Amino acid sequence: MRSFVKTLVVILAACGAPTANAAEGAPLGAWRATNDCFLAAFILTEGGHAQAAYLSGEQENKAAWTWDGSTLKITSPTFDLDSFTGRLTNDRVEADYVWHDLDKDMLNRQACVFERFMPLLL
Repeated sequence: MRSFVKTLVVILAACGAPTANAAEGAPLGAWRATNDCFLAAFILTEGGHAQAAYLSGEQENKAAWTWDGSTLKITSPTFDLDSFTGRLTNDRVEADYVWHDLDKDMLNRQACVFERFMPLLL
């Protein structure tokens, strides 16, 4: 998993991912899972754009996010059965994540925790 995250860091840094908080408390920037969440990491950028990387090695570059001041939602046009609903708690995102296992054609639910990280060029 560490090598996967390192690869992700290089990819996301090359995309110019921001790490600062936005006005009104939106959790912009890079976030990585601290547990074995299938969603390994995501980046939130201004304008509601998101990028995501999964433990399977798949990536989503056209995801969208919304923030209502307390709840973060991330949606994916590629993985339209997936759902992500999270709350910012003590500078962590605690999320309920539902993802569609394409191989087994079944939905999986996980409680995921994400921490901020700084993408670096290696």
